[in-house]
Amino acid sequence: MSEMGFRFDGQDLTAPPGSSVASALLRNGITSWRTTRNGGERRGLFCGIGNCFDCLVNVGDRHGVRACQEPVQDGDEAREFRVRDTLAGDALADDALADDAVPSPPPPHAHHVGTDVAVIGAGPGGMAAALAAADAGCQVVLVDSSARPGGQIYRQAATAGRRGDGDGVLPARFDRITSHPRVTLLAGATVWHAGRDEDAFVLHCTAGTAVRARAVVLATGASEFVLPFPGWTLPGVVTAGAAQALLKAHGTLPGQRVLVAGTGPLLLRAAADLVRHGATVVAVCELTTARRLLATAPALARHPRKVAEGAGYAATLARARVPVLRGWTIAACYGQTRVRSAQVTNGKKSRTFDVDAVAVSHGLVPALELARTLGCRDEQLPRFPAAAVTVDANQRTTGEGVFACGEITRVGGADKAEAEGTMAGLSAARFAGKPGDRDAFATARRKARRAYAFAVLLDRLYPVDGAALAPGATVVCRCEEVTLDEVAAAVAAGAGDLRAVKGLTRCGMGYCQGRICGPYAQLAVARLSGRPLAAVGDLHTRHIGVPVTLSELSNARSAGPA
Repeated sequence: MSEMGFRFDGQDLTAPPGSSVASALLRNGITSWRTTRNGGERRGLFCGIGNCFDCLVNVGDRHGVRACQEPVQDGDEAREFRVRDTLAGDALADDALADDAVPSPPPPHAHHVGTDVAVIGAGPGGMAAALAAADAGCQVVLVDSSARPGGQIYRQAATAGRRGDGDGVLPARFDRITSHPRVTLLAGATVWHAGRDEDAFVLHCTAGTAVRARAVVLATGASEFVLPFPGWTLPGVVTAGAAQALLKAHGTLPGQRVLVAGTGPLLLRAAADLVRHGATVVAVCELTTARRLLATAPALARHPRKVAEGAGYAATLARARVPVLRGWTIAACYGQTRVRSAQVTNGKKSRTFDVDAVAVSHGLVPALELARTLGCRDEQLPRFPAAAVTVDANQRTTGEGVFACGEITRVGGADKAEAEGTMAGLSAARFAGKPGDRDAFATARRKARRAYAFAVLLDRLYPVDGAALAPGATVVCRCEEVTLDEVAAAVAAGAGDLRAVKGLTRCGMGYCQGRICGPYAQLAVARLSGRPLAAVGDLHTRHIGVPVTLSELSNARSAGPA
């Protein structure tokens, strides 16, 4: 079947098999399919990985499914999502109603799986951990929310007929992940609660499975951070990661004329990928100045492979005559039902570009929900609104039997994640009673140290703490449509930390539970109150790790043991 037929609000449309609902709608020129509760604003794809819930859509008798995660089926009937639809359907459940309550033990599930080591997350770190533990003799269960392993960095092609373009396929060293006799892959499953009984960890998954394991490796990755600006909620404004996910998995562009803006190494790569797939990138606006880049050049020279990679992206942009504006930032986006133009500034002058899409990113925030649930300590980063899980030289966390690797220990890319994953997998195997390859561990440790040094260098090169706060009327919380003025009013009224601000404004109480607005709200409250980031707290602690439907909770509670 070369094309599937489906309908959206009565329109007959087609899409390649394997398309997500979001990519299928975008291919057909539809950029929005949800309206907000308060302002009735149009919304569509934003984060592209299931964190923001801006892309909710109704499909058949299912209400409020995430269009970026849901595969479209031949004959599907999709409809615009409105908040009132949840009253008749499967409302999403999270910890909004009992945020500080002590949770009762999770209910039994219909299917139980026992294993030596459970690895959560199938990106480069998780895959490396799973293979290392399995090669050491452990039975391993690898859990990932995507249909295919690879994570965001090695996201595989999903649309039928696409072979990938180098980014859409797994590196050969990970080919064994789906065939290793001691690795069981639970794809399309998300761990929504993790706990410990007398002799094992118990991971409760949305796929109706409970995994019992002697040791756990957390490789849960990170979500994208965006500094809000007027118009950032317009359909067509997406994260740079969402643009890459569309390209890698589906070969779909977010638009034809795209501005790429923000800060960080992801910008050049995203822009180069867009150019290679046929988009016109009108400009790349990088917040970091040329002066800062030159100041860090001697340190960057100690990482020649990374420098060569960046130079390759820059060459692609130069051939396409894409201007790279250093020291510039996005000021606002304009449009009615979707973005039509974007204004950028360097503080002295401004430029406006006609666009139909904007890809923006200001860094990555580690996903800490499960780590905190399992009692793992983390530390606030000094100049960025995020925290990282604390690990020792063997990737052990402060939670006994829990190991961590990749972006949650500090954002640093695929090389760092993979090296740490090998170390974490071997350490977890030793904890489970299976001695591993000491030479492999030593090699991975050397690679991890080098990759960690590069991660620290990137922190120096791409700071965000000096960026000005958005204008007061700018929406901060996309779900609840809370503005920065409302956050400022709460601080002025005496709210000294983020939890207090949440209670007064509902910032962070929507579908995403603060996953998108939380980091910026932390930064804003710290600035407005004059307190350090660590003192104002964050919104990462959630008793239910990811939003699940009430029907999933009901089915889990009523199901007996296998």
